[in-house]
Amino acid sequence: QIEPDLASAAPFLAAALVTGGRVTLPGWPRSTLQAGDRLREILTRMGGTCRLTERGLTVRGGDAIHGIDVDLRNEADLSPIVAALAALADSPSTLRGIAHLRSHETDRIAALARELSALGAGVGEHEDGLTIEPRPLTGTVFETYDDHRMAFAGALLGLAVPGIVLADVACAAKTVPDFPALWSAMVGASS
Repeated sequence: QIEPDLASAAPFLAAALVTGGRVTLPGWPRSTLQAGDRLREILTRMGGTCRLTERGLTVRGGDAIHGIDVDLRNEADLSPIVAALAALADSPSTLRGIAHLRSHETDRIAALARELSALGAGVGEHEDGLTIEPRPLTGTVFETYDDHRMAFAGALLGLAVPGIVLADVACAAKTVPDFPALWSAMVGASS
């Protein structure tokens, strides 16, 4: 049996923190070598609770999202989601060890810095990461740079910031072909 791509589940699970709700994803492996499994630790450190049962992985949001200082060199695909959560947190965050993100679909460090800053977050762009200072955010067009992980980050932010419009949600199909429909179903909107 082939495991699901755990990193692509990140926006769905992180939505629990943003909304203060609960999300359960069936089929989360009890044992895996995928770096995306570290999401459980990260979401817990940022204020959520994670519980793995035979039904799947359930994440519950808490009263607030907390800032984090985290080295993501082995979990770089989680960086856009962690950065989005950091922009909504109650304290500053530092994402380190992700210099190699500069050569992905886009320079994800620069793209995240640009898009989070455009929303109003205080963002420091560094050679190997980002520092993010939460501030009041205002919705605008969120450029995705033809990068599925950027689309995931923008969709997540849109749960908390009215007025965010994703420039190109279709790019999410790279790893989650039905992303718009799945996202809409999860948040209770019509597709």
